[in-house]
Amino acid sequence: MEATSTLLPIDECEEWIWDILDSTKDSGFEYVKDEDKEFLIFNTNDFHADTKALYKIRKITGMRLAQISTHNCYTQLWFYRQNYRTSKSK
Repeated sequence: MEATSTLLPIDECEEWIWDILDSTKDSGFEYVKDEDKEFLIFNTNDFHADTKALYKIRKITGMRLAQISTHNCYTQLWFYRQNYRTSKSK
């Protein structure tokens, strides 16, 4: 079985992350990709660290937490996964 067959579309990953983190206040996503990785940057002012939630995100979406940063009461959570679709098509 190929890894690409199990990857959720990025918009579904957004929905899962949004739902799992239960963060609906003033939140949003940015999407960035490079040659071999896809990033979802979740911006929020309502985040509480929960390792079980982060593990669930990784298990369901295949996206790992790369970085958390906070500035002026806003938190950015950088999630990433390998971009198999792009690297396989080259």
